[in-house]
Amino acid sequence: MYQSAFDPPGTHRPLPVPTALSAPYWEACLDGRLTHQHCGACDAAIFPPEPVCPTCLSLELDWRPSAGTGTVYSFSVLHREPSAHFPLPSVFAIVDLDEGYSVFSSIVECEHDDLAIGMAVEVVFDRVSETIALPLFRPRTQDR
Repeated sequence: MYQSAFDPPGTHRPLPVPTALSAPYWEACLDGRLTHQHCGACDAAIFPPEPVCPTCLSLELDWRPSAGTGTVYSFSVLHREPSAHFPLPSVFAIVDLDEGYSVFSSIVECEHDDLAIGMAVEVVFDRVSETIALPLFRPRTQDR
């Protein structure tokens, strides 16, 4: 568990556990970079990480940078805690990234009444431990 810079004091979320397959993703997040797998055979953007391309079954996979910008596909405001000390309310969202893949994450720095499907968002990283920086999303403005 950790204390997020975006959550009230005394609350925490469970930490992800990197695997051999996901380690490059988490290492990039620690450096403040969002990445995804790319298939050299069919040009698919892949997330979450897979051992083979789910589109064409190719093994020609590499890691590519993502701009970290996209739009909110769907969201839900969570009002009941899934575990003790979980911050409430929390916003969970599916974000469609500009590179053509989707992630499940949280929306921060946004009033719940201002959330909207189609809202432009950008990644912000929350370094929560020595080994994990979580990619979260906030509304995108032209000023940033």
